[in-house]
Amino acid sequence: MTMLALDDGALLTAWDRAATLARPWREVALLAAVSGEPLERLARLPIGERDRLLLDFRVAMFGECLECETTCPECTARLELSLSASDLLVPAASAGEWADLQLPEDNRTVRLRAPDSEDMAACMELPDSAVRVLLERCSQVLDANGDAGDLPALNVGDRAILATRLAELDPQADVGLHLSCPDCSHHWLASFDSAGFLLQEVAGYVELVLDEVHLLASAYGWSEATILSMESSRRKGYLARVLQ
Repeated sequence: MTMLALDDGALLTAWDRAATLARPWREVALLAAVSGEPLERLARLPIGERDRLLLDFRVAMFGECLECETTCPECTARLELSLSASDLLVPAASAGEWADLQLPEDNRTVRLRAPDSEDMAACMELPDSAVRVLLERCSQVLDANGDAGDLPALNVGDRAILATRLAELDPQADVGLHLSCPDCSHHWLASFDSAGFLLQEVAGYVELVLDEVHLLASAYGWSEATILSMESSRRKGYLARVLQ
């Protein structure tokens, strides 16, 4: 699946449809607009595979470098980060669509699959029970004949084992950054939400484009379609003259 940059008009249209949706449907809708693939198919992609595609689109749209910031959890100092999109790509796990895991206490075999956007949406509906919901949706117990059944009640240890294995199945779904604070030398592992970062970037870019359209339409009386059909460099040239 090839990710191509959208022109500003197409991006505004895509964002109009995506921005009204809650996550994770917002990023799935944006990806559907970019790729031309059905939303239902994209919603069933493992989160990591979905985020790889979103990173591809990000590079096509805004380039390889990601400028972001965070706060030190120890001293609250503000840190500015320059990341490369390629540095955020994690080697894929070797397991196929499903992976079997043997639970130690009662010798049960549990079959697991990597969570997708539909699973994440179900978890967000019940945030206090997110781990239980995720395990119930992404796990099956195999009997002696290899037939799959529903996941029974699990103790804390078994839940922790299954949750860890789910994360291992799709490492791209939870990218960790090893950070160090230059002020207090505190070291920590921060989770980087690739999809969330892209959504913020797109939202900010859309606002800039709308401001440009507003100023040029007010100054010259041009329609939105006329302004958006211009090359970005020419549009910015007119904008510079309006702001003189």
